[in-house]
Amino acid sequence: MKKLLVVGVALFIISTTSCNESKIVKVDDSLNKEIFNKNVSIFNSAMDAFVNEDKVMFMNNFADSLKWSGPDKKTSDEFDSKEDLANAISSYMEIYDDHTLKNTTFYGGSVYSTDKPNSDPNTGIRVYGDWYHKHTKTGKEVSHKWMALVWFNEAGKIYEFRDFFDVNGFLSQHIQ
Repeated sequence: MKKLLVVGVALFIISTTSCNESKIVKVDDSLNKEIFNKNVSIFNSAMDAFVNEDKVMFMNNFADSLKWSGPDKKTSDEFDSKEDLANAISSYMEIYDDHTLKNTTFYGGSVYSTDKPNSDPNTGIRVYGDWYHKHTKTGKEVSHKWMALVWFNEAGKIYEFRDFFDVNGFLSQHIQ
C-alpha cells in the first residue's frame, strides 16, 4: 500500500511539473463569427429563393465563375458551370413543388488545414439537412438527406458549390 501511495504521489508531481506546460490562449473570434453568420445568411437567401422557386434570385447568389459539383459527379475534381446549375435548378422547379429544407446545421471553416487556397476558415461553410419535395405530376412526397460544401468570395458570392445526396435512393422513392 505504501509503495502504491509513493508511486501515486510521484506521478502527481511529475504530471504537475511537466516541461510541456500548457498555456491557455484566448482568441478573439468575433470577426470569424461575423463572416460565418454573413455566409450563412447568403446561403439561406439562396435556399429561400429555391423554396419560393425564384430561379433568378437563387442564381444571383452565385459568382459567374461558379464551379459546381453536383451529386451526379463520380469524383471531387469534376465540375459544372453556373449555367449548368441554373438548368438543373430549373428542372427541379419544374418536376417538384413544396420544397422544404429541414434540420439544417451549419459549420464554418476547417478543423484541418490544407494547402488549397479555399481552405481559409472564413471562406467556406458546410451545410447538412433534409430536403422534402412533392413530385408535381404524381403528388408523391419524396425526401433525402443532403450535405453541401460552399465557398464564398469577397463579394459575398458563392464561387464553389458541392452538394451531395444519394441520387438513386432519391429517385427510387418515385416508384415505391
